[in-house]
Amino acid sequence: MIYELADGYYVRGLREEDLDGPYPSWFENQEVCRFNSHGKFFKTTEWFRDYFRDLNREDRVVWAICHQEDGHIGNVSLQSISFIDRNAEFAIVIGNSKHWHKSVGLNASLALLRHGFQKLNLERVYCGTAATNSGMQKLASKMGMVEEGRRRKHLFLNGEWVDMVEYGILRQDFGSGVGAKA
Repeated sequence: MIYELADGYYVRGLREEDLDGPYPSWFENQEVCRFNSHGKFFKTTEWFRDYFRDLNREDRVVWAICHQEDGHIGNVSLQSISFIDRNAEFAIVIGNSKHWHKSVGLNASLALLRHGFQKLNLERVYCGTAATNSGMQKLASKMGMVEEGRRRKHLFLNGEWVDMVEYGILRQDFGSGVGAKA
């Protein structure tokens, strides 16, 4: 399954051969991991292989974000999918900084939300991000998510305690907002 985006970008399922490309190095890059926990502990090749083997479960969808010339540049995912509560946690990483600030994250995210609401029958998608992560906060807003709350001093990033801001979007809001148009 491949979803074409704009300007030579597309999303597809993560493949085992992606593990042999630049993907593992993104989690060693402290700029890429500045707002998440991936860069706090080094991950071995075996860790990535185990992660890939566990993807074949029905509690997550992980798509590779790709560019026709540069290949695999990031991932977008729905995690902790609950088919009882019909919700999932959204996550994204764009490991190739050459592709930052080009709307590829937004386009991939909207495609994944459509998939979540229309194919997986989810009712709600949520995410949390550091209060200092203005990029993710802007992305959440452009996706149609609304701020739902804040966990005070929830994250320890770069030597200081930071609040986590919680965002969410309901199926009914996605259909009437920005996500339906993209």
